[in-house]
Amino acid sequence: MSKPIKCSLCEEAATVHLSQVVHGNVTKVHLCEACAQKGGATDPSVFQLADALTSATPAPTLTCPKCGFTDIDFRKRGRLGCPSCWETFGDALGGLLLKVQHEASHVGRAPAGTMPTGQLRRRLVSARLEMEKAISSEDYEAAARLRDEIAEIEKQLAPL
Repeated sequence: MSKPIKCSLCEEAATVHLSQVVHGNVTKVHLCEACAQKGGATDPSVFQLADALTSATPAPTLTCPKCGFTDIDFRKRGRLGCPSCWETFGDALGGLLLKVQHEASHVGRAPAGTMPTGQLRRRLVSARLEMEKAISSEDYEAAARLRDEIAEIEKQLAPL
């Protein structure tokens, strides 16, 4: 019977075996279940092989000021903790947010056929600016249409 392969980090018996090929160079890592969990190896969409090699528990580099969620939490769960996380992690995680959450900014959730609250609020701000421009350029028909749209959006946001 052959000897079991040992974990690259702690010398326990490895149960997770990973290979990464970058520019033709193959790197293999063997992890026990505990180290695989710590390194986030159970979530292949965001797992980074280099993180597992350098540290079993890498130090967080970003933390959301509102909920305390870290970049490590994001890598493990594939989700953000609160709407403020979008601002905190948006630039650092760049295209990864689009892959994992399918949006570049936080828009919230809403029942089918309705617009999420975040989108409503953005449209409200935008409509108010458009209305001011329409008034200053004396386009009163557009201003009236925007006024009605603003009133409708405010009515939708009122119960919130």
